[in-house]
Amino acid sequence: MSFIFQSHVVESSRPGRVGAAAVLEFWVGILTQQNLWYRDKTVLFLMDQICCAAFTHHQEECVQKLLYQQHKNALGYHGDRGLLSSLVGWIAGNVTPSFIEGQSLSGEVWFVWLVLNMEGLFEEESQLRRCVEHELLSESNISPDQALKRAQQRLKLPVAPSLQRLQVYRWACQALATPPDHPLLPLVWQKFLQLYLRQPGPEYGLAAGGCIGKRFFQASSYAALLKDLRQRIQEVSDFHHAASQALRVPPLNTPSSDTQGEETPGNAQPLYLTSPQLHSELVRLFGVFALWMDDGTLQKQEVFLPTLPPEYEAHRLAQVMQRQQELWLEYIDQERLQYDEREVLSLWEKVQSEPTFLQPQSPDLFKSDFCLSLYSAKERILSNLQKHPVPLQAPELQEQKAPVADVPAACLSDFKAAAKLIQQDLSILQDQARTAVAREAQQVAMEQELLEGLPLLFKNQPEQISMNLECKGKGGQPCQGPANITVTFERVQRQEAVHNQITSLRRDIKKLQTDSMAPPPQSLAQAAVRTENFITSVALVNIFKAQKSPAVQQVGVSAFYQVVSFVCEDTLRHPPTRQYLSSCVEILGQVFIQENAEECGRVLKAILEQRLLCPLISPFFTPNAAPDQFVFLYQDVVTSLHLDTADVIFMLLTKFDLSHWLNEAHPVFSERTRLLELVHGALCVCGRDPEPEFLTPFHLFTKHWTLLLCHHFPDHYSDCLRLLMTSSSNQMLSPECWRVTLRVLGCLPPSRSAKSKTEPSFSSTYLFVCQQVDETVDWLSNYFLRSRLSKPDLRSFGLFSAWIPYISHVVTFWEHLIGCIISVQVSSCARETVALQGLYSKLGKLFKPWIFPLDSGEGG
Repeated sequence: MSFIFQSHVVESSRPGRVGAAAVLEFWVGILTQQNLWYRDKTVLFLMDQICCAAFTHHQEECVQKLLYQQHKNALGYHGDRGLLSSLVGWIAGNVTPSFIEGQSLSGEVWFVWLVLNMEGLFEEESQLRRCVEHELLSESNISPDQALKRAQQRLKLPVAPSLQRLQVYRWACQALATPPDHPLLPLVWQKFLQLYLRQPGPEYGLAAGGCIGKRFFQASSYAALLKDLRQRIQEVSDFHHAASQALRVPPLNTPSSDTQGEETPGNAQPLYLTSPQLHSELVRLFGVFALWMDDGTLQKQEVFLPTLPPEYEAHRLAQVMQRQQELWLEYIDQERLQYDEREVLSLWEKVQSEPTFLQPQSPDLFKSDFCLSLYSAKERILSNLQKHPVPLQAPELQEQKAPVADVPAACLSDFKAAAKLIQQDLSILQDQARTAVAREAQQVAMEQELLEGLPLLFKNQPEQISMNLECKGKGGQPCQGPANITVTFERVQRQEAVHNQITSLRRDIKKLQTDSMAPPPQSLAQAAVRTENFITSVALVNIFKAQKSPAVQQVGVSAFYQVVSFVCEDTLRHPPTRQYLSSCVEILGQVFIQENAEECGRVLKAILEQRLLCPLISPFFTPNAAPDQFVFLYQDVVTSLHLDTADVIFMLLTKFDLSHWLNEAHPVFSERTRLLELVHGALCVCGRDPEPEFLTPFHLFTKHWTLLLCHHFPDHYSDCLRLLMTSSSNQMLSPECWRVTLRVLGCLPPSRSAKSKTEPSFSSTYLFVCQQVDETVDWLSNYFLRSRLSKPDLRSFGLFSAWIPYISHVVTFWEHLIGCIISVQVSSCARETVALQGLYSKLGKLFKPWIFPLDSGEGG
């Protein structure tokens, strides 16, 4: 087979033919049609021959283009992988797919050369390599694995190669695996050293700190790989040194008797032997590589290359460090490549010119050599077939039933049919989750019982033993016999009842673990795949993206809420089911629910009724998409504020972009007033001293309060002042509400956080223009007077006790107002006496409710 396409490439390269690129694309397209073609050794051998021809004829780009597209599809870079396959890959934790099984290949080096260059093109275009290098340089203690994860997050790549698939490791492993006599070996080492000896610091605006390669090989496993590379350089040098000593003697041609010494195509080809000079050059080149690899200063600090000794070949080292893409083709064994091509073509010509065994009966019928060749080939085939038994008939075609049934077409337009399909499949997933959670709870209970029983397994029991002590006598007097004594002690004894119970528990735990590790039923996989096909891979989402049909949208909305209805505590505790349902909800929510004004209220209701759904579906609650319902949705959130719901309320509040609503929707005054009252009510619920659970939503409420106060000032100034004073008189508000209000009005300096952020504020001059100062002072005077007269205890003891939490803020507010009044009077009144008398009268009314005693009948 390799003879055929080698000849095909050569013939197509002749003038007036289609060209080598078209032939190479043709053969690559044929060989890569089957699934997992890169695991077939025969296909890999043929692909290696194709890649060799592509390199020889300078047509690598056309082959790389086809492999590049297949590589991105295999990675799932275009979103072709489904939910289930992504989940299985995530759980398995395997490395990302590649056309090279394992880390390297030793036989198909030409194929590896094109594949690794293609994967390097992906690494370059996605900016992954540059970002990984930048992360390693920015932080000295970070590992390559952590740098890869950060780079993927920063670049927001849908998928990135795993650590083992980074180019610096792939080229290193291939440098070890490539045979020492392969023509591509110098270029493989060139590719590795371009990555290992790079100095990217100045490229990213950082100080030059040596080569980047040391950061990739700090782990123990990769340090061993680096040691193997140094040893491999020595082995390759020894091989080429031995080959350079061989003598290249031209063989003697032995002419046949017929040709009398004339060279013909049929004569024996001279034996192949590479020029010894090339081997010597390779010995010198790998000696230079050894110097670069062993010199630690290249990895630790920046080296001024012109100062290096001549044996370092500084000009070539500079090319490597700067990753110049020009290949060192002078080290390629061109003689061997030409010899191999000639040998293949000569073998193919020999096959075509085999002598005929059977001559045709009618020579006139076959006058051309081509027809004669065809005839002889046919006769040989028929003759060979007669020597073998008659082949059996082909087996009958058995119709295979699809493991997963197709999604009925009615489900795409009828939400009831879709609901029935989802109900059937997701019930299976929910039952599996419940079973798994029940087993987990059962194992926890049994292990707890086991732990409680272990201390009771052994117990000390009192025992008595009678002992005889012999008497040997003393002073020649006989003994009366041995002494009989009784010894009492405690001996540990195993409690058989507890031992039997523990044995039974261990047996039950073992059985439970065996059942838990059993493969899931096939119906579970079928249900998951069918639901995935219905949502994404086959139908619903793709159809709706192509044409936004109301019927399909209704099905999608119904499917979203039905999937949500299967989310419960059991499915959330079971990781595979939680991940699967989350993926389904995310896809349906993004396409059918998010930015859908009609579904905002329904999503909010589902969250408020079942709080565990909040992290799952709150991303699809977009109240700004329904500006007409904004106030009503806010009301539903505020009225649900309680201590046990504070975290949910905070998450929902973050979805309300109040500033955008005010500036884009242009709500009328009544809507803004209603929203202001809702915010005030929520602040009152938080109380004077908000509980820790209320702090996060409380700060959001104060932000909304200030935004409403600032919008079209002074539209809501009087309402804010009235609500602030009314709630403060009953000590229902936190003093922080006064602080943020005074800061917005310009009575307090901006906070430290506001100096770096854009926070709206109004100076006192703005109040002058709007003529709010006099009205505010008059209103406050009347309000405090009415408040003083409203209760008997306030009549007798004054207002100070009721306003203690806010007194400092009231003083600040009055100080600001009085300063504004004085400034206005001084600048606008020509007759100072009259102005001072009016000013004194106005300020006296402001202080009177606080410091003057009131008669029982005053103000009545």
